[in-house]
Amino acid sequence: MATLEKRVQVLFSAEQYAQLEADAAADRMSMGAYIRQALDGWRDRKRSDALAALERLFERADRNPMPAMTQEEWQLHKEDLLDRPSLRDIP
Repeated sequence: MATLEKRVQVLFSAEQYAQLEADAAADRMSMGAYIRQALDGWRDRKRSDALAALERLFERADRNPMPAMTQEEWQLHKEDLLDRPSLRDIP
């Protein structure tokens, strides 16, 4: 596990705090570890959802290429898009 060196303060409602406390206890984790794990899971799902949406977009474009592009030109264009840092490094 990475060294923990940054601190953040988050305010929860009484109901949210009680639920977090109960969930962390049920998993035999500290509240901090439970919240970090939840955050990691949320970020993983967000990345997975973005990659799945991108894949669906490309599948649709593969089936319906632009009229002015050959299939080979589309494949080269798609590879260029996928190589861009903004798409390659989807957070």
